Amino acid sequence: PYFPTGVLLTPGAAYQIAAQGRWKDGWIRIGPHGWPGLFLEAWNRLPWKRFFLLGGAIGRSEAHLFPIGQNRRWNAPSTLDQGEESALYVFANDWPGLRHNNRSISDAYGGPLRVSITRLSKSSH
Repeated sequence: PYFPTGVLLTPGAAYQIAAQGRWKDGWIRIGPHGWPGLFLEAWNRLPWKRFFLLGGAIGRSEAHLFPIGQNRRWNAPSTLDQGEESALYVFANDWPGLRHNNRSISDAYGGPLRVSITRLSKSSH
């Protein structure tokens, strides 16, 4: 549910998050752009966002989740606490109880998923 990136976010800073490659969920090989699931998306961790869309979490909490996809410019909240709670995690958007079958795949099948994170500014202030 929380794959660590090793990045501690700076409150109010702007980031560019880009992803390429693929991973596997059950029998589906998919990239960071996700897979359409129509009305079933309502129960995803990020409701109404595509299945397996690359998502982000601030800290190991469901309080600060956001969609990333293949490429996104994003600002960290200016009210962000420093320390463990400011760590950036990523995840595949899925139903909460069905994360057990998410797997990395080899280069031969388009994997693995690689994510780059670039801080664009020190803060928005």
